[in-house]
Amino acid sequence: MMDNKLASRLALAALSLTLLYFILWLCGPLFLSHSGFWLGLPAWFWLSCVAAPLVLLCLLFIWLGGTRG
Repeated sequence: MMDNKLASRLALAALSLTLLYFILWLCGPLFLSHSGFWLGLPAWFWLSCVAAPLVLLCLLFIWLGGTRG
């Protein structure tokens, strides 16, 4: 059984990562809509659909302790 302190930390981390993902996803079209194209796709696509999930996966990997086992 999980204690309340751990459960609240996990819930706060999940909410923080979700909010960060939404902000990164939203920044692409808002700030890069007139930036042109890179590799045939708009620059906002690369921030919103590629960079945002990769950044959050890296943060989650670090937060969970990396490769220590």
